[in-house]
Amino acid sequence: MKKILILSSLLITFLLFPNKIHAQFWKKIQDKVEKKAEDVTDDILNGSDKSTQEEAEKKDEIPYVEKTFSYVPGKNTYFEDEFENDDFGAMPTYWKTNGVGSIVEISGIPGKWLELGQRSSFKLDTLLSMPENFTLEFDILTRSDKAEDLGAMNFGFSKDNSVRSWISDAYNDNSITSTELHFWNKDVTHSSSATDNRSTLDFPLDAYGNTVIHISIAVNNEQMRLYLDKSKLLDAKMFLNNPNKYFYISAPISYDHGAQIYIGNIKIAKN
Repeated sequence: MKKILILSSLLITFLLFPNKIHAQFWKKIQDKVEKKAEDVTDDILNGSDKSTQEEAEKKDEIPYVEKTFSYVPGKNTYFEDEFENDDFGAMPTYWKTNGVGSIVEISGIPGKWLELGQRSSFKLDTLLSMPENFTLEFDILTRSDKAEDLGAMNFGFSKDNSVRSWISDAYNDNSITSTELHFWNKDVTHSSSATDNRSTLDFPLDAYGNTVIHISIAVNNEQMRLYLDKSKLLDAKMFLNNPNKYFYISAPISYDHGAQIYIGNIKIAKN
């Protein structure tokens, strides 16, 4: 009965004041449309590049960052290469590969870079084994629609200087150690065939699809420390009896949607 009275009252009001009711109805519709438009505009102005904002937020939460950065580069330069004298489109002078690599320039990024062809491993062509104690630094430059399009890359040290085949891990092709960057799984895996050491750390690699990653490695006898930017990701015994160590870096088995990885600014120093 109460509902009937309310409906009757609304009907009488509409019949007596039709223009007023009609105007109020359309005013409410107009207000809702304008509010929706304002929300969309705010989204465009404040979040037009949500992917960039999300990547920045992820990088604000990077784990394993030391309060005091403990990496100290060696005092005496042993080898350094920025590809300054290498021709574009060619392999760099001091490097060799089982696959393909080319010196390129990247728009907006200074210097020259070595483009890593898929399923290709790279080693220094003219350098003998590493010193007993040394530091090694290099930059990884990534380009991709999504970080997961990059696949997985790895780098480390092997027992010889051969690049007859693609080095996939620490257990094949005379490799000793391997650090794998799994961009799609968002983790970093370290392994050593010499010490059976294997560890996997969660790391927000999905925030590294279009950026420069700085890698720092310090080897003291059998101990190896490794940093990704300022994050310390490894501090473990990775070698036995101080074997010969030859640095290698391996591109992903494949790239998706035009993704690509480059390296540059390589520096090795003795302590």
